Parts: sequence; C-alpha cells; structure tokens
Amino acid sequence: MSSSDALHPQQLQMFMPAGELIKMKATSHPTSMPHDVPRSEENAWKWKDNQQEDKYLVGVREGDEVVAERIGESIRKRGVIHPVEVGPDHVSEGHHRIAISAGIDPTRELPVLHGPPWSWDS
Repeated sequence: MSSSDALHPQQLQMFMPAGELIKMKATSHPTSMPHDVPRSEENAWKWKDNQQEDKYLVGVREGDEVVAERIGESIRKRGVIHPVEVGPDHVSEGHHRIAISAGIDPTRELPVLHGPPWSWDS
C-alpha cells in the first residue's frame, strides 16, 4: 500500500502540468476583451492574450540586486517560482505564467495553490 492511498486526490496536486492548467477556465483577466470576439471563444482568447511574453516585467534577484526581466525570459531561465492559484475548474491567479509555460513545454510542472471554489467571474 502506497502512502498516497490514504490522501485526498487534490492533496497531491502541489504541482500541475501547464498543459492541464491551460484547459481550465481563465478568470479575472486584466485586459478588456475586444468586442468582436464571440462569447464562445472568450476563454481561448484570454489564454492566447496571456501568451505575450514581453508584456510584463518581473523583478529578479541577481546577487545583491533586483533587476527587471521580461516574464517569458524569466520563466525560460528559472521556471515558475510563484505558485498559480486555481479553484476546482478555473484559474484565479497566474494566467501569464501558465500560458507562457504551456507555450514553452505543456508538460512543465507549475507550483499550484488551491483557492476557494468560487471565481470572481461567477
């Protein structure tokens, strides 16, 4: 008998593949969706918009100083450091980290925090 046999399935999901996370509903998207995007394609548009690697700068520690680096470059070099937050069927925080990681390698495991079962979009 394995030690995982007595645990709740989500208890083991401290890491999830980016390809699995990107299939979840994207909530709390910071960019306004263009009016010409049909409602049925809204989720796909949100994920595609989040793949823009040069959209944001992140602070990265190099020795004793913190330098600004593009989010895509940082993920390629160091992976995802800060966990993404998910509910049972949606992503609450970390959309860009997931989309960029899935574009690099869908099997790449990302750290995950399980948040409340509701989303701001519900």
